[in-house]
Amino acid sequence: YYIAGVESYDGSNLNQSIIYFKLNLANDCEVAGIYYDNLNLTFSYYTGEGIIVPVGNYTIPGFRQGVKAKTDRKDFVVTAQGWQEISNMSVSSDVVVFRVDLATAVRFRHYITGIKSKRLRTMAWCKVEVDRITGKKKSNKAVQLKHMIERHPNCGWIIFAFIIFLLSVFVVPCLVFICFGVVFDYCMDN
Repeated sequence: YYIAGVESYDGSNLNQSIIYFKLNLANDCEVAGIYYDNLNLTFSYYTGEGIIVPVGNYTIPGFRQGVKAKTDRKDFVVTAQGWQEISNMSVSSDVVVFRVDLATAVRFRHYITGIKSKRLRTMAWCKVEVDRITGKKKSNKAVQLKHMIERHPNCGWIIFAFIIFLLSVFVVPCLVFICFGVVFDYCMDN
């Protein structure tokens, strides 16, 4: 995350800035791929009064992410306000606190059975502290988005359901066949 002011060719300030960002998405699930709808990003900053002021939007087209796969998207968005104006509105003297919101919908697909989940709406957000002088993210650590997925299917439940499916398809018929054979042998002997 990095923000820079924009100047025109004649040196005057255009009252805009550019936010450069990189978004990393990881699918840690071992049995399900993810289908993302468009990912809608909103960039905002916090004012001294605790008000969130949106300054830019960006949309990443939907895509499919495989099992245990990682995806990186990096680009930039031009803000509606200039860096000078944004940094002057900040409550702190050394950092400007931005908020990044992400909204999308996802579907999970089990890679063996091909079963797809319903479309689940998800929202994620994070706060990013940016140095007032350099415009760079204050911390060198990656910022993790906090998320909320409605009816999130845990990968453990998918594995459990798959095991039950295997048991019901293969083990139960074998047990029935064995039991039927024992009963049949018993009847033939008597």
